[in-house]
Amino acid sequence: MGFFSSLGSVCSSVGSAFSSAISSVGRAASSAFSAAKEYATNAISWMATKAESFMGSVSQMWQRVKPYIAKGRKILQFVGKMVKNPWVTAALATLDKALAFLENIDRSPLARKVKKALEWVIEWCKDAHQKQLEKEELEEARRHAAALAEAEKTLQGEERDAVSAMALLNNYMIVKAEVDAAVQSDTLQDFEYFLRLRAVQKLLAFYETRMEEVREIGDIDADMQFLMFAANAMIAQDAEFSDENTLRLDDLTTRKFGKPIIPFIFEEMIIAWEKSRQILESEWEKNNNTLAKDQLLHNRLVRAQKYEELDAEELKYLNSLKVSLPQDRQNLEMLEDSLLARRNYVNAAEGFLQMLEKDEATLIEEGKEYLLEQGAEIGQLLINCSQEERSWSDLSAEEQILITDFANIFAADCQKRTEENMLVEVAA
Repeated sequence: MGFFSSLGSVCSSVGSAFSSAISSVGRAASSAFSAAKEYATNAISWMATKAESFMGSVSQMWQRVKPYIAKGRKILQFVGKMVKNPWVTAALATLDKALAFLENIDRSPLARKVKKALEWVIEWCKDAHQKQLEKEELEEARRHAAALAEAEKTLQGEERDAVSAMALLNNYMIVKAEVDAAVQSDTLQDFEYFLRLRAVQKLLAFYETRMEEVREIGDIDADMQFLMFAANAMIAQDAEFSDENTLRLDDLTTRKFGKPIIPFIFEEMIIAWEKSRQILESEWEKNNNTLAKDQLLHNRLVRAQKYEELDAEELKYLNSLKVSLPQDRQNLEMLEDSLLARRNYVNAAEGFLQMLEKDEATLIEEGKEYLLEQGAEIGQLLINCSQEERSWSDLSAEEQILITDFANIFAADCQKRTEENMLVEVAA
């Protein structure tokens, strides 16, 4: 879909930077498997691009899944611990040297900005602040981030490491505020942004776990620095991400999460869709029960009318049911057709995702080598649907059967993934 379209074509259509990224990180595969992966990547990208045509509006999806998306813990539960860790004490001692160095090289204006930034970060991390960054504070944190980044370019050695460590805390507070603001919003119009939001939430959770293990500045490695850079880049509305950084993030998610960046991000699409579908299915069941009760009442009133005159209230209700029942029945049938299409598309997407998550040997070991041929066939069918803008109802019976048979194979896996990865909302 040109996912992360503003990030240097990071999510892959055939021939994009990310397709070459997959091969460049050393995942060798047969030509058939490589072709199947290309079809899977294109198919799942199309499904994200065309989401509203068969999954409903992004805003509706967001309202359904929002209660299940974690806001995350209070920032003090994380940052407060950082201030008390030994590495912060060591950093504070070294920061005096860094400020002195900046002053001695005729950079006293920068030194003043850096000193103010460092004091602000430390103060905010103390118990005096019991809330996330609000709008004005967020802007101040961004100004401090610019000063600290400039200082990092000037300093060397342990002085630079100390400033970088404090900049890391500041950048964490910025991205955490951005994430929480997005989660708390009432609407979400951009599905791409939703996927980036969920990816950043997972990166933050990993970052927090790693930072709590840090005992000295040297423990803050390049991965942690880059992880926070990537999180800040992806959460921005006007995100920019180079192909080089995309490759690096792909390597990081592969090493730390066991999956390349494409499935790392796109599994959130499947989880959101499946959860939304489950909620909508519950609504269908509720409406179906209501319709059944209304139909029984209608039938009872019709029978009663044959033998006796209905009172005014009963007659009014019967006339109302005569009008509402056909429309309610039609709406329920339309919803049922929509749910069928959603179920098949989501479960098919699970199959494509597994093709991207696993190497050829793993799929063969699991007895899923049929994905090499069948996955490519279904993927090509969905790509053609994209090009021709065909909806589920436009497909032939044979095409619907092909997709349905493929989707049914992965229904249980899709449900399992959703149950294991859906985050329940917690107090922020």
